[in-house]
Amino acid sequence: MAVLMAIMNRIYILLLLTAFSLSGFAQQKPSIKLGTKTLYQPLQSNYTPVPSGYKAVYINFIGRHGARHLTKDVKVSYAWRLLKKADSLNVLNDEGKMLWKMVSNLDKVEEKGFASISKTGAEELEGIAKRMYTNQKNVFSGNSTPLMISTTKKGRTKESAEAFLAGLKAEKPSLTENVKFNYADDDHLRFYDFSKTYNEFEEHGAWIKEYQKLANIKKLNSITDQFVNKFFKADFLKSLNPENRTTFIEDIYGFYTILGAIEYEIKAVNLNDTDLNFAKYFIATDLKALGVLGDAEDFLKKGPGMNANGIQVRIAAPLLADFINTTDSYLKSNSPKADLRFAHAETVAPFAAIMNIKGASEPAKDILSFNQVWKAEKVIPFSANIQWIFYKNESKNQYLVKFLLNEKEVAINGLSTKTYPYYNWDSVRAFYLKKLKSLKVRLNDNMHDYLLNVK
Repeated sequence: MAVLMAIMNRIYILLLLTAFSLSGFAQQKPSIKLGTKTLYQPLQSNYTPVPSGYKAVYINFIGRHGARHLTKDVKVSYAWRLLKKADSLNVLNDEGKMLWKMVSNLDKVEEKGFASISKTGAEELEGIAKRMYTNQKNVFSGNSTPLMISTTKKGRTKESAEAFLAGLKAEKPSLTENVKFNYADDDHLRFYDFSKTYNEFEEHGAWIKEYQKLANIKKLNSITDQFVNKFFKADFLKSLNPENRTTFIEDIYGFYTILGAIEYEIKAVNLNDTDLNFAKYFIATDLKALGVLGDAEDFLKKGPGMNANGIQVRIAAPLLADFINTTDSYLKSNSPKADLRFAHAETVAPFAAIMNIKGASEPAKDILSFNQVWKAEKVIPFSANIQWIFYKNESKNQYLVKFLLNEKEVAINGLSTKTYPYYNWDSVRAFYLKKLKSLKVRLNDNMHDYLLNVK
């Protein structure tokens, strides 16, 4: 009897924990996987010792912006407009009225912050900067360390750069005294904006067939219908076509997944878990299915997808060339000590793929098993980053480079080394030049023209 009671108590505790994990925005803690909206956590803390005679001298960096608010005003979402219309027509049921109240509450949080990084996002970037300083102090040892900051035209990348610099300044105030800025390096950091071929791929590419195959397996239409049916009276439901229903559930799911990123801002307007409990309308299996489908879309459109040499990867060639060019420039002039770029998930994912990073560049043979080779929360969470850290042996005048993905030492597929995770820079450079050549890209090409004409 005692054993049975102990088992029952454990089951009861597990049920309580499960209920808690699916309530409000508590489910958004860093340990929870939410694809590209996963809160950032460094993937490694203890590192392989640097080979004897080498010291860190230079860092080449690309990072995604920190955890953010929604990218658009809640009021422009389809869910807002549909719920508002249904409310005015008195065709919301009780659950629909409650959902409308939650969406209105979210609007109160987001009306001044949308498209910006959140306080959590700023903390993520500050933490990355502080750990970079701590782990690579030799890079930042000078009295006035020259740094180069590059961002896209989007404000959240500039805010991320500012948060990162704040982290460095907290460790060493002089680190922000000699900084140069390029606030719209979009050819290198928003390359996907300029390729007509890529835009056509996004709209009509073969990835859609693969995604639909997975959506059918996950029974997306059934999930959508059951979800939408919870909120509207029967006659009004007849007016909603499948596309309307899919957009509606995608919007509400998007509201649910952003909550952890804006936890401070939610509390600042005196709201709590119950006021924004979108999770209550999803069952656990549906949340899992929607998460898998979101990850699959990112994998197919931004990552290696079904073809590691597809257009979704080739458009990252300008950034790869820029990493080589900026490294070459440092090796000639010893400045700047760090090239620090801040961009988007759509930047980091294809760059990881074109670099041949193990775990971020392998295509799937079958979309049904894509998450065995690529995981969004490991590759492109909020504040995702890739670092090339260079080490110099003064006596030999030789350089090694180590690659980090989200602060984890990673291997490069197709490139060997006897000192893993440290690679000989000359070998790395030759490896990537060969890759660029296969894409018909040279280091000094006009990258804007490349993007306009790439097929």
